[in-house]
Amino acid sequence: KTRLAIVRPFCEFDAEALPTTFTCWNALPPCKAAAGDIGDDEDEDSLFEVESMGELYSYNTNSTAGRTLYDQASDDRYIFDLVGSDAMKSANADVFLFYSQTFSENEVAIKAVDAIIDQFFEPGGWSQCFGNIYAIEANIPQELDLYIPSAQEELYSWVNGPNRQFEAAFRIIQSGEWGEYDGFYLMEGDSVPVKAHWLDVVLSEIEVHRPFAILGE
Repeated sequence: KTRLAIVRPFCEFDAEALPTTFTCWNALPPCKAAAGDIGDDEDEDSLFEVESMGELYSYNTNSTAGRTLYDQASDDRYIFDLVGSDAMKSANADVFLFYSQTFSENEVAIKAVDAIIDQFFEPGGWSQCFGNIYAIEANIPQELDLYIPSAQEELYSWVNGPNRQFEAAFRIIQSGEWGEYDGFYLMEGDSVPVKAHWLDVVLSEIEVHRPFAILGE
């Protein structure tokens, strides 16, 4: 199975707000596997079929809605939004709550992560789309954990914090300490889903475009 790490980086100044960035995950289920518990259209799968690589290959043209989709698709074989319901059968995803500094030095960061982990272990909800959840840290010293956009003309290290955190994420995921991963998605705090089944889409895109070093723009 494809194994993907969803890395949610955060730092000292946005730690308190971190749990709110997960609020929409129940309103917009990450995967269709969880749709029965957190609300979604049960009949959507009957409108189209997608092969294992995420390629759209047929519509149910016997239904009005299916015929409409067929007409809209025209000659396009691959439709980004129309992913099958079996993405989680051939892939696993884990969530990493990734703090830029050190947890033991910030009570706010600890409480934020605890709140999200509590959500994860509640019955139903978005946690059904993920295998595990982990809290990890980059251990960047506070004085070096800088992100000061207003000073980018004067201070060469204005973005040192995010840069060092990205490097740490790469090393941590590649270390194998939490198992072997095929890749990771750096899902920053301002990356907010706007459609349901967004994790299914990400996994399908991976299958369509692999092998690659970096996917996206």
